Amino acid sequence: MNVLKRLALKNLKMNKRRTISTIIGIILSTALICGTATLVTSFQKTLVQNAINEIGYYHVKLEGIKQSELKELENNRDIREIQNINKIGYGILEGSKNESKPYLNLYSMDEKTASELKFKLKDGRFAINKDEIVISKHIIENAGVEIKIGDKLSLNIGDRKTLDGDDLDGSNPYLEGEEEILNEKHYEFKVVRNYRKTIILI
Repeated sequence: MNVLKRLALKNLKMNKRRTISTIIGIILSTALICGTATLVTSFQKTLVQNAINEIGYYHVKLEGIKQSELKELENNRDIREIQNINKIGYGILEGSKNESKPYLNLYSMDEKTASELKFKLKDGRFAINKDEIVISKHIIENAGVEIKIGDKLSLNIGDRKTLDGDDLDGSNPYLEGEEEILNEKHYEFKVVRNYRKTIILI
């Protein structure tokens, strides 16, 4: 073994240029491998963080859950946390200039849920009672209606349906003359906060 070691060292000394080139090559290869691995890991974390910032921090989205089913989910030990969003209904926004979407879609949630879903505050504060409303910046820009913090909104909120009685939601395009809002209830709100996200909350 010692003989092989001495021969190797002697060979390295006799071929200094090749030895230096080999050492530099090893260093560059190692740096390239480490750099590529770091880049991939960083890119992956960036994609995950962007997804969280855009759609919120959750793993599964369930719609149309009944109260009894919600209790079962809350008692499931494999579920760490549940963020609950209640759909209130649809209401016509007076003065809206968006002919393809003249209504508001209202939801109810608590401040913790809003935080987990990454609703970004523009100004104002979160609603603290049923008479206050949080409105998105998108609604103001899209509908062309000037709504400021402190303004009062009077809305008739109900279920959006076709004339045949079929349910419609936000994914269905507006059908002028072919849909209506039924089971309306009157609400009056005070605007207390604007969000950058496309949603209205009460």
